Amino acid sequence: MSRSSYSKFLVTTASLLILSGCVSTSDSTPANGNANVSKLNSALAELVQDNSCTASFQCKVLEVGQRACGGPSRYVVYSTLHTQQENAEQLADQITQQETADNKTNGLNDCLPVLPVQALCIDQQCQSFELK
Repeated sequence: MSRSSYSKFLVTTASLLILSGCVSTSDSTPANGNANVSKLNSALAELVQDNSCTASFQCKVLEVGQRACGGPSRYVVYSTLHTQQENAEQLADQITQQETADNKTNGLNDCLPVLPVQALCIDQQCQSFELK
């Protein structure tokens, strides 16, 4: 990645992080909550898109979201080689807070189990494996 494209990536990522922290409290309709979760999920996906690695210790797993019956709604695998861990954790926390609020508003709607995953560096890419 060239220096200028890396700089553009950092500016875009910082902009997304700043924008994703803006939550309207005046309109708490479920549609607004779902739209905000979608935006946050998109920002997180963009942030963790480069999963390249050189060793498994660079591969991390984030619990993201909150199911109505408890536990995360999904797991995200990312590489610390190209992703700032703190930024990824902040976005995951924002998604979890929004989904928790949505669950209180909408009640129980998803109780399917989500199996935990482990992340390993295989073929220089962080990959997830379900733990059974």
